[in-house]
Amino acid sequence: MVLMRAQKLELNLLGESVLKEEGWYTDAVRRFDGGVLLARGESWKRHGDETDRGPWWQVSRDGGVTWQSYVKPDDGRDHRQGALPLFQRPDGSLIGWADAYAEQQYNGRPGQPTRQSVVRAPSWEALIRGQAVRAEATVWLPYTVPGMGDDFKTRYGLTIWGKMVEAENGHLIQAAYSALAYDRAPRLWAEQKAPAFQTRTCVIYSQDSGATWHYLATVASPSQYPLPAQGEGYCEPDLLHFGAGHLLCVMRSGGNPSGTLMERYTPLMASRSNDGGLTWTPPAPIVAYGVKPVLLQMSDGLVVCLAGRPGFFLLFSRDEGRTWSTPHWVSESHGPWGRSASGYGELIELERGVLGVAYDECTGSGDGAKMVAKFRRYRIR
Repeated sequence: MVLMRAQKLELNLLGESVLKEEGWYTDAVRRFDGGVLLARGESWKRHGDETDRGPWWQVSRDGGVTWQSYVKPDDGRDHRQGALPLFQRPDGSLIGWADAYAEQQYNGRPGQPTRQSVVRAPSWEALIRGQAVRAEATVWLPYTVPGMGDDFKTRYGLTIWGKMVEAENGHLIQAAYSALAYDRAPRLWAEQKAPAFQTRTCVIYSQDSGATWHYLATVASPSQYPLPAQGEGYCEPDLLHFGAGHLLCVMRSGGNPSGTLMERYTPLMASRSNDGGLTWTPPAPIVAYGVKPVLLQMSDGLVVCLAGRPGFFLLFSRDEGRTWSTPHWVSESHGPWGRSASGYGELIELERGVLGVAYDECTGSGDGAKMVAKFRRYRIR
């Protein structure tokens, strides 16, 4: 039972299955014709060796009850192409980003355009048959400057994150985050040798089917809405579009300072727009912790948010993100990074009222401890 304002929500666990042994960071769960589900994630770095890490693909043909390694069929189709973050437009065509981040050479001029690859396909079937087209898109974000990443390296670029949405007038809207020239809120991490600044979340838009993108608005900036210095800033945003110009953005604000491997928890923040993304409400905390929020609107209008660290948890809203439930814990796996839940999972509505949740947790102890990617199915009433 989950408590919501003036009502209760009943979650019935239908089943849990192993998605991938020694897997974590699930970043895609897709449904294809014939009831095929495809999931993708990262292999757990058991020995801390970069050669141990690589993507995995698992497939289910029974609605997520069981999972097997994906084998490319003999008919030439490759469902793995569907692991890209793609948005299906009203006409059935697909568009998305080939990479979330594309590093650029900085020429010393803040706001120089970045170029990132966009993927287009006429349908899911065309995509898995290799008929997608990649093209370079130009992104204009004013005052962009190089920023310091988790690895303490400084790079120039914009991080595209979360779902692309389409407004009523055909404009595409995408959330992203970066440090701009006027973002001076300090980010203070252990072992940080040079100044670094917290990021802002903004939205960009395209009027030409993704060929060019321009700045639309800032959702949240740490200069305007301060965060603790250990936080990364407003980042890892996800969007939902409800129609009539109504948008919801949920963002991470916390960090994981390198050298300690333990979280400095700061809240998940939510902001709403009623004018197509031109203006946004001040970011408001919806829970006191969490990274990589994933949003899903189910068939009955219920909004679901999955996030993690600590563990993995679900939040629910019946009013398009104005108010939220208490957390429902999917996993309480907690501890140092690499021995606890990654916090990076995925959501899918398997059928009306049935929610699929991809997550991971640490099992075993001592030398036998390992990360395992898992999949749960819930019926929600």
